[in-house]
Amino acid sequence: MKRLYLLIIAVVLSACQPQLVTSTVLLPSATLESSASPSPTQTTLPTSQPSQIVPSPTSTIRALQVCSPLEEESINTLPSILVNPLVIPPFGRDDGHHGLDFSYYRRDARESIQGIAVYSILSGTTALTLPDEIPYGNTIVIETPLSELPESLQEKLKSLYQPVPEDVHYQGECPEISPPTLTETLSVYHLYAHLENPPPFQVGDLINCGVQLGTVGNTGRSSNPHLHLETRLGPSGADLGDMAFYETKYTEAQRANYCLWRMSGYFQLFDPYLIFTPGLQT
Repeated sequence: MKRLYLLIIAVVLSACQPQLVTSTVLLPSATLESSASPSPTQTTLPTSQPSQIVPSPTSTIRALQVCSPLEEESINTLPSILVNPLVIPPFGRDDGHHGLDFSYYRRDARESIQGIAVYSILSGTTALTLPDEIPYGNTIVIETPLSELPESLQEKLKSLYQPVPEDVHYQGECPEISPPTLTETLSVYHLYAHLENPPPFQVGDLINCGVQLGTVGNTGRSSNPHLHLETRLGPSGADLGDMAFYETKYTEAQRANYCLWRMSGYFQLFDPYLIFTPGLQT
C-alpha cells in the first residue's frame, strides 16, 4: 500500500511541471520588394516598435497632405464661410480679388472669427513674412515645390500658367520692376494675410501642413476680421522681398516688389480650391 501511495504522488508531481513551448513570430517583410518569410528556425521577438513597410523605389504613388487653413473648419465647411471669392484680373491690374476671404460674424458658440488659429494648407518653406503694412497686414508666404504635388495637379496648374507678357502696363504708380530670377522649376506660393500678430517664423523655416501660422486678425487694409488666402504659381526660390503699396511712405523697393508679386505675370493666381481636391485633404 505504501508503494502505491508513493507512485500516485510521483504522477501528480510530474503533471505539475511547466511545459516549455517554442514559437516563431513572423513579422511582415521589411520591404515590398521581398516577400520571403523568415526561416522557420528564426525566432523574432515582439517589439514595442511596429514594423515598417518601405515602399519600393520604383513606386510612382505620390501622396499629398492638404490641411484646412482654419481652426474648427474642415475643407468641406470652408465654402459656408467664404465671403469674397477669387476674381483674377488681367496682367498689370490690381483690381479684382486676389484670393479667397473667409469670415463669419457668429458661428455656433463663437461670436467672431477674430483670434481663431490659422494653419498651413501645405508643407513648405517660409518665403516671406510681412509686418502690418498696407494692404496685406501681418502676413506669411510659404513656398511648396510644384514637383511635390500629384502629377495630375501639376499638369493642371502648368496648363493655367500663361506666357509672361514682355510689356505690362501697370495700374497705379509702379516703379521700374526687375524680373525675378527665372528657374526651370515652378513652385506654389500660398499667402496668409491680415493675421493678428507678426508670424513667428523666418525665411527658410520649414513648415509642415497643419502648423499654426498665427490667428485671424484685422490688420492691413481690412474692414473686418478675416483670413485672406492667396495661391500663386511662380519661379521656384524667388526672393520676394518686403512689399507694400498705396501709401507714399513706402519705399520704391517695397512698391516694386508689390507690383512684381501682384501684377507682373510672373506669379500667377489660381484658385486655392484646385488644391482642396476631394480625396487629397486631411
